[in-house]
Amino acid sequence: MIDPALYRRVDRPLCAIVTGAANGNGAAFARALSARGASLVIADCDEVALARLRPEIGATAVRCDILDERSVGNLFTVAEEVLGHVDLLINAAGNGYIRTLGVLRASREFARRPRTERAFIVNLAAQSDPGTVGFEYAGSRIAFSRLSEGLARAIENDELKVFTIDRIEEDSAISDLAEQLVGQLTVVSSEAKGDVAQG
Repeated sequence: MIDPALYRRVDRPLCAIVTGAANGNGAAFARALSARGASLVIADCDEVALARLRPEIGATAVRCDILDERSVGNLFTVAEEVLGHVDLLINAAGNGYIRTLGVLRASREFARRPRTERAFIVNLAAQSDPGTVGFEYAGSRIAFSRLSEGLARAIENDELKVFTIDRIEEDSAISDLAEQLVGQLTVVSSEAKGDVAQG
């Protein structure tokens, strides 16, 4: 029997946090999710770019340094206050090894938050940053993939799933992925619908 508590109610919007939302894949994801009716909190350390994007997609913008534990904790506190709940975390902040560390920090913070419904974490790989001497491996795709896979094993459960996206070449791929994520997080099975109706 399907537990209806693990499925989002269709009477409330999908709610998401997008880190690294000021530009690049983060911004593309924020736009794609907004176009599909999601309520968003967008985060980045670039407050000027966030301020430009915020009114375009109707999101709440939060300045966040992904390497600062208190800043990340504040992001999730604000998101829960504004949205009430978070169904989806898109990790797209930073380049090279900063992305890897940011994924670790934000994913752990999301995983420790209590939840009663299904949620996803999507970790987007960044281009390696050749300027980070001494951190070449930490900024590599293989390090990112191994970290993301390790996080999935450590925190994934029936309510929280972790996905790793190694490469996205075009905005159309982000649009397609956003569509799939929204669909997966808004599905309510007929059995769950019946349980909810009877409850």
